[in-house]
Amino acid sequence: MSPSSIDVLVPFWGLAGGVIKILDYADHAAQLGRRVLLWAPPLPNDDPLVMKLPVLGRLLDSPNVDLRLLDDLALDRSDVVLFTDPTHHELIERSTTIDFGPRLLHLIQGTRHANPRWQDGRNYRLLHRPMSRISVSHEVTTAIKPLVNERYPVHTIVEGHDIDYFSHRPTTGPTVPGVTRVLYTTWKSDLGDRIQERLSHIDGSHRIAWIAVREPLSWPTLRNRYHGADIFLCAPGPEEGFYLPGLEAMAAGAAVITALVGGNAAYVRPGHNAAVAGYDDVDSHIEALRTLVADVDLRASLVESAFATAQLHRLDRERDEFAAVLATVGP
Repeated sequence: MSPSSIDVLVPFWGLAGGVIKILDYADHAAQLGRRVLLWAPPLPNDDPLVMKLPVLGRLLDSPNVDLRLLDDLALDRSDVVLFTDPTHHELIERSTTIDFGPRLLHLIQGTRHANPRWQDGRNYRLLHRPMSRISVSHEVTTAIKPLVNERYPVHTIVEGHDIDYFSHRPTTGPTVPGVTRVLYTTWKSDLGDRIQERLSHIDGSHRIAWIAVREPLSWPTLRNRYHGADIFLCAPGPEEGFYLPGLEAMAAGAAVITALVGGNAAYVRPGHNAAVAGYDDVDSHIEALRTLVADVDLRASLVESAFATAQLHRLDRERDEFAAVLATVGP
């Protein structure tokens, strides 16, 4: 008897965390012995940033995975369907007459789905439709649970990641004496730029080497940036489902400064594994940064605890929990 199948819909090819996570779930299914039909746009073979993603390489090499064009979506022989982009629900409904019920799985990756103003309320209204849900954090589940169709389950699988890929145990103290390397991204916010503008030095005797990431990077380059940083300034959005960069930095051995926004509370423990500042608050981020630059022992303690925290968010644990969900909803 051939293994049961799962159809997985990919919204676009890119380095966005939401795309990588749906690919992770396709990879989980393939490793669990499921036949995976991966419906996606044409592969961007001319984009090395995407084509060198480790998870994409595993999927393309797997004998259990069949890559098909999203424009040709056909689900009449499907056992289980998994999607993450809310716009795909209409595409699914147009492509089949099957009532999948709980075998239709919506992977929800942000607390913003519970916001009736987001996307003109389309995603908010989708919560009432008949299907199972997988939330990437308890914070997402808390946001959506009062709104979902009560006849269908909401499964919480706290996000996993390729922790081994990013892991790095730094040597004690900065590489260059007297210089603290501070990394930040500008993908979602200019907070790092505003902090840098306000600070040219700290306490007179210390200098900061600012490392700003302004464009998408390949995973090897991004990992090198994390490994070359002493402190990572997080810049999450206001309605995060998880926020992977903070966890990546923890695995990579950088001390993390972040605001608590929705799902990153899944791994942030204020004062234990991260310094916490107010959302989009330059002054409180500067205060946290001054403290970590001056107190090397505190920084080392946060890094040690953060590295241990990162080990709790491994992909094998996520895969095992997904296997349990599949056992409840499909053949």
